[in-house]
Amino acid sequence: MTSPTNLKPGFSSPDFSWDNYIKYRPAYPYSLWKRIYYYHDSHAGQYGVAHDVGAGAGIASQDLAPKFRHVIVSDPNDNYTNIASERLISQLGSPKEKFTFLQERGEKSSVESATVDMLVVCEAIHWMDIDLAMEEFARQVKPGGTLAILHYGRPIMIDSPRAQEVWDQMFDVWGERNFYRDEVHTRTIRNGVTGLDVVPFPPENWEHVRRIQINTCGKDDAFSMSVKHTDPFPSRVGKEDVKEWLEDDADWLDEKYVQWLKGLFASFIPAIPEGEIRELWDEMEDAVGKGKRVKFTWPVVQLLATRRE
Repeated sequence: MTSPTNLKPGFSSPDFSWDNYIKYRPAYPYSLWKRIYYYHDSHAGQYGVAHDVGAGAGIASQDLAPKFRHVIVSDPNDNYTNIASERLISQLGSPKEKFTFLQERGEKSSVESATVDMLVVCEAIHWMDIDLAMEEFARQVKPGGTLAILHYGRPIMIDSPRAQEVWDQMFDVWGERNFYRDEVHTRTIRNGVTGLDVVPFPPENWEHVRRIQINTCGKDDAFSMSVKHTDPFPSRVGKEDVKEWLEDDADWLDEKYVQWLKGLFASFIPAIPEGEIRELWDEMEDAVGKGKRVKFTWPVVQLLATRRE
């Protein structure tokens, strides 16, 4: 069997499109960064170096760049740092000297120890070997620095139980194909199911741990990608970790037409061709109503911790 550390996730597929990902996935909104920076400031965090781990096309890096003197942009996939460089420097006009681009895994970085003021992992840690990644993050972050981790699940339909039922059926098809696809994808789904309760914060490394669940609509399974495939790893929430629930973050609310939902669904790898579930899409059209938009929210978990002195 191929070693898990050598396997690459679906984002390395030639069918994957960053343009579609940026179009259909949620932007990281103001409320996310406000919460992160308030936390960082409250623990006397500095604004020298930030590290965006699992950066992909540099979506989080573009928000970090105005705040930090320097931003490290890292991702393990072939050519992704080139894509990030093109976006950040050529398209968005950030100065080249602002960034360092590294093609490397989150579990093993070339970044020097205790040099990072803030390490950010957005929609990426569930792909990693979490124990190895957390050891590596603790090595890099300066005492007093911040670790900020974000994960969102698939949207939850609001005020349309029928649309939610059809949506669940679609992701059951997706889950059947993805859950047993290979070791990495099975591990990834299991990591995300509990809203990252599987991420440990060893007290010898981290303090002031906050686990914030946002817009979960009171659902225990808010982060399940598939109703039928919900085999999570055991929770590793620490005794001193503070868990919080916020249900009124308007930045994670949206409403779209069914055609947009098709693009979003296709952004989850491996994509299920529309023709394979055409009957379900017809049911979705009926549930939402012709020419109408469906309201939904993204369930989000935000983890914040300070590197212990």
